[in-house]
Amino acid sequence: MENSTYSIYDHPDVCNVVEFIKNKFYFATLKNGRKEARKMENLEFFNIDNELIYNNFYNDFGPLNLACLYRYCYKVNKKLNNSTNKHKLFVHCTSRNEEKRANAAYLIASYAILYLNKTPKEAYKPFIVGNELISFRLFQDASLGPSIYTIHLFDCLNAIYKAAFFGIFNFDDFDLAEYEKYEQTQNGDLNWIVPQKLLAFLTPSTENGTIYHPPKCYINYFLNNNVVTVVRLNKKTYDSNSFTKAGISHYDMFMPDGSVPPKKILYKFLKLVETTNGAIAVHCKAGLGRTGSLIAAYLIKHYTMTAREAIAWTRICRTGSVIGHQQAWLENIERSLLNAGQQYRLKYHGDSNMVLQHRWGIYSIAIKLENNECRGHSETDYPNSNHRNNYPGKLLNVNGTMKTNIESSNQKKTRNKKDLIKCRWKLNHLKGTSTQGDKLNEIKINREINDHKLPNRY
Repeated sequence: MENSTYSIYDHPDVCNVVEFIKNKFYFATLKNGRKEARKMENLEFFNIDNELIYNNFYNDFGPLNLACLYRYCYKVNKKLNNSTNKHKLFVHCTSRNEEKRANAAYLIASYAILYLNKTPKEAYKPFIVGNELISFRLFQDASLGPSIYTIHLFDCLNAIYKAAFFGIFNFDDFDLAEYEKYEQTQNGDLNWIVPQKLLAFLTPSTENGTIYHPPKCYINYFLNNNVVTVVRLNKKTYDSNSFTKAGISHYDMFMPDGSVPPKKILYKFLKLVETTNGAIAVHCKAGLGRTGSLIAAYLIKHYTMTAREAIAWTRICRTGSVIGHQQAWLENIERSLLNAGQQYRLKYHGDSNMVLQHRWGIYSIAIKLENNECRGHSETDYPNSNHRNNYPGKLLNVNGTMKTNIESSNQKKTRNKKDLIKCRWKLNHLKGTSTQGDKLNEIKINREINDHKLPNRY
């Protein structure tokens, strides 16, 4: 084993080799633009740079989302726990590309927190080789052009640690398919940030010149996930009665696109979340800037996260959240929110340092199984239970229609193409008048169209 270990550090194709599991699991950077390292006996290199991809808006490049982190952890555990690999050493190698390397480091250090029982400091420590720290590019926001607003790899690790510790997510009980399905525009573009409490999503709309997502597309999913309230932060693009008629309350807290929440809206939002028995779905135009800012404020207050940790977690759940000077706003109110959180916990729980832990994390499979077994719950347990028979529990597609017949994969792919093309056609009418949210939506839709391998003109 010693010879094998020595060969890793002396391998001609890698540098900056660091150890995460003694004599078993390593992280390294490829030399001289190499795409892979030459194989050696009992030594396996793997590279996820082109396997797990960050979908950027502008110059943002990470951190990779929760689905990517789940896939990485699954991949590593499969290698390490396979009895046939007992005598193998594994090396996660990454390119010298600064963006790829930062994301690779985020993945392996997060794995160390989640599966090797490391603290963020302990997970970060291997990157200190001798007296020198391996430098990683700072993650930036989804602003157009160069940005001064960044978060550090260590902020992301702290966010992962706190989110896991408080039960906000649990990879032993995580529905990857649900996460990846509903983050797509044609399926609603929604992401859970706090379990059974806060969901961020794209604005519903029935107006010309906008992405056509009528409220009825969401009602089924909301009712079957105990979403009892919708908060709208942008101008009206749909009739809120569509939600209220289904038993889902609706609040308008308008603020201009790209702006930061006024104090009045911040306090109103926090109080609403704290006093609502059930989950709240929040949206602005793209469900990223204004939406992410308010949700991040809640995370700071109730989960003792710093502003940058809260931003990191919202972005890990929903790529592109919190944009530009919204970060500065969160940093400026960080101390007051942390103090308010202590006072809140002291008042309602008798301990200013206690943070309640979630029984089920976001995208929990177990909670769905339990809810299916407990159909006899009372009206107070499930406020919208009287509406469930009208909505069968599936998120409708972007056109607001649901197919009752079984579609072939080709039929479904064709329908999804048409849905996305309709979105792009409508967005083309916004040229010259589009807001930040419109532009972000357009980027996401065009990316999904390209993923479907559609022609530029259709």
